[in-house]
Amino acid sequence: MRPTRVALLDGGSMAIDGYKVYWNRGPGGDIRFPVYSVLVDHEDGLFIYDTGFDLEHMTKFVPQDQAIQAPDQTLPGQLAKLGLKPEDVTHVLSSHLHIDHAGGHKHFPGATVVVHEDEYAQASNPPLFEKLSYSDLNYDAVLTAKRDKVEPPAGAFEPKYRFIRGDVEIAKDVWLWETPGHAAGHYSLMVKPAGRRPMLFCGDVAMTPRNLELLCLGSFHLDPTRAIASLQRVIKLAEEHDAEIFCSHSMPDFVTWKKAPEWYE
Repeated sequence: MRPTRVALLDGGSMAIDGYKVYWNRGPGGDIRFPVYSVLVDHEDGLFIYDTGFDLEHMTKFVPQDQAIQAPDQTLPGQLAKLGLKPEDVTHVLSSHLHIDHAGGHKHFPGATVVVHEDEYAQASNPPLFEKLSYSDLNYDAVLTAKRDKVEPPAGAFEPKYRFIRGDVEIAKDVWLWETPGHAAGHYSLMVKPAGRRPMLFCGDVAMTPRNLELLCLGSFHLDPTRAIASLQRVIKLAEEHDAEIFCSHSMPDFVTWKKAPEWYE
């Protein structure tokens, strides 16, 4: 049995106002935060959790978020640091399909995309206030057509999907925990590497540890009641499994973590 190991892929950074990170709490002013992907090297496959943003899309459609990404911070560039190529990835695990978490799905056309069925439905027909968040669906021509309410072109590309709901053990000691609220079908990831305590990646349930400490949401969310319940669930899961929590967008923490080409193992 091959030991499981985890690598963090640095996808660049963005900046938004503090009141968007801490809803009604602030303080105001730009907060620059990291965007990263989680690579899980497992005997059952090579899994990537979230794929960050596409710089061209962000620059064109969301310039206010001040996205920065060096050439070696693209997913092909990050995988190359580990001696890997995009076609080596067997599964894309989606926390959710917002533009800063699914913008790199296009690099993995041969992989199985694992996503909550409610999240796929939401991306297919987002309400007006969520349309920008689901604006980068370029990896799936069929899903793009559904969102735009047009017929997909003949032979349009659609990834291989595995639609799930509830808590799912994707592979031994690799769990997707259902944590909705920020998005319709949000998942957090927990992985148990061979030689350390479990790693709990909470996605946008909590952008930073302060969100957890204050039980304070980010200002963008679909359902604040469910989002608070998911904050509480992440805290409980960490306690139950003695897991270390990795928040999605905390620069002070991110600079201390090991990144590719290093592994957690």
